Amino acid sequence: MAKRYNVSVTSGNINGITAGSAVAGASVFIGGEVQRVNYLSAIVEVDAETEDITMAVKWQVSNDNSTWLDVANAPANTAATVLATGTSGPDAAVKKVIPAPDTVYGYRYARAAIVVGSKNGTTNDTYSIGYSYLQLSPGECC
Repeated sequence: MAKRYNVSVTSGNINGITAGSAVAGASVFIGGEVQRVNYLSAIVEVDAETEDITMAVKWQVSNDNSTWLDVANAPANTAATVLATGTSGPDAAVKKVIPAPDTVYGYRYARAAIVVGSKNGTTNDTYSIGYSYLQLSPGECC
């Protein structure tokens, strides 16, 4: 078993991402017949500079690494918690660790995505998504 810290980092800006859309991080292979990843979390840093723009995180899952389904945030399917909201002046970046819900372990792939709300993104609105997890060795289980 090995610990992986802040791997598969995806970063950039959300220029051209329209309100209500998302930009996804890299996908993580959870495992096929045998689970290969445990304790998955995303290390997310966002900097919302556009006034009144909001940025939140959601988890998505897939069995083919191309068709993605959004994971509900709770049994009541509440909205993702906003990490940052742009103000009229310079804003500090927000960095958080977002644990993956248990649901992801029932699929082959998982990824975190930044959801843009209320306004379209610009080059000043930036993000970074990396992952930390426990990589299981053959024969180990969760």
